This record gives sequence, C-alpha cells and structure tokens, in this order.
Amino acid sequence: MLYQRVLTGVIGGIIFLTIMYIGDYLFAGLISLLGLVAFTELLRMKQYRFFELPALTGFLMTLLWIHFGTGWLLQQPAMLLWIVYGFLFLTVAMKNRYTFRDMSYILVGTIYIGLSFHYVLRLRELPEGLLLLQFVLFTTWATDIGAYFVGRALKGPKIWSSISPNKTVSGTIGGLLAAGLIGVLFSFVLHSDVSLLNWVIVALIVSVAGQAGDFVESGLKRSMDVKDSGTILPGHGGMLDRFDSLLFAAPIAYHLLVSFRF
Repeated sequence: MLYQRVLTGVIGGIIFLTIMYIGDYLFAGLISLLGLVAFTELLRMKQYRFFELPALTGFLMTLLWIHFGTGWLLQQPAMLLWIVYGFLFLTVAMKNRYTFRDMSYILVGTIYIGLSFHYVLRLRELPEGLLLLQFVLFTTWATDIGAYFVGRALKGPKIWSSISPNKTVSGTIGGLLAAGLIGVLFSFVLHSDVSLLNWVIVALIVSVAGQAGDFVESGLKRSMDVKDSGTILPGHGGMLDRFDSLLFAAPIAYHLLVSFRF
C-alpha cells in the first residue's frame, strides 16, 4: 500500500511539476482538468447524475471560477446574486427532483473547488510564481509526509478522532516541523528581502491551512459514508483526496505572499 502510494505520488508529482514549469495554457488546462475531476467526485459522493442540468451547470461554474474567480465580473455582488438565483431556479426546472439542499451542495462545491484551484493559477502568475507555487506545494506535501511518518512512529493521542481517527497530535506536530524546514530551505533558494522568520511563519500557516483542508474533506467523506472521494489515484484515492490540502492552502498562501511581498 505504501509502495503504491509513493509510486503514484512520485509519478503524479513529476507530471504536475513538469506542466507547472511549462506554464501558460498547458498548466491552465491541467488545473481545469483537475478541477472537473474533483467536482465529478463531489457529485458522485451524492450519487448525482452527471448529465442532468444541475450537474452540467456545476461543471460550467467550476470552470468559470477556476479561470475568472477573482475577475471583475464574478466579484460583483449582483452577479453572485444572479448565480444564486439561477441555481435556485433549477430546483423548479427539475420539478423539485433536486432540492434546495442539493443545489446548495452543488453551488458551494463549485466555489470550493473552482475558486481554490483558481488561486493555484494566480500563484503561478506571480513574478516569482514558479518558485512560490513550488514552495506552497512542497509545504503541503512535506506536511503530509511529516505527519504520516511521525504519527506512525510516535502514535499518541488522536487530534480529532470523530472526523479522522488516524490523525494524531504527534503527527500534526511532525507535519508542522516538516513545513518549517521547507520555509527555511526556500529562504535560501529565493534571494529576497524576506527574513528567514517570515518564511517559516508563512510555511507554518500554509501547513495549518492544508491540515484544515484535510480535516474538512475527511468530515465531508464521513458525512457521505465513503472512504475515498474516488479511485483515480492508486494508493491515494480520488483527486479530492490528493488536493484537499492544496485547496485550502493556495488561497491563504497567495494572499500572504502578496501582502508580505515575497
């Protein structure tokens, strides 16, 4: 199981980093594909049909959030209101086969997945975007790896057993320490005026955000009574299982890095 997880992670990481390095339309296309697959998994957890109007509208909105999430049009309150109106009208158009709760789930899902992946693209577009996005990725990956191995080695009390019974306090601390090391490393890689302390602080915040994203996805799966969001990635589960940390970390990382002028 661990071998399969590592093999999938290495191959997937190489593909992702290569396309990220190329950037431009190829990277935007990859992020679009990842977002659509993740949204498909979200629909599958509720057993919604992919080719009915609510799901198709959700796919379209996910793409719009990915590419125009912080653009002028989608940031207008009136536009957001019309989007909500549109989803509410679908409950009538579908003759209440999709309830208000169903449409809320789909709408929130488009924002959660689409807008979060949008910030991955925004990070890549920054002046030092290639290195900064690598920083965010390596921080979330190091957090996962550190939490996994330290948690298995030391065990100890669970941090939130009702949501994720395998996660321990020691693992969480191990993840934070691993993230801090990434902050130290990038303070030397990127020759900027940002201090070592600030790099470590941002890395720790990104790590906490990533772990929060992991808990949110674990809670979502538990509420749906599913073990994994999908099966597309052997040893990892689904796309949401692999990118849950990044979905939370990317928006926070973007605003921190821009605000502190990294």
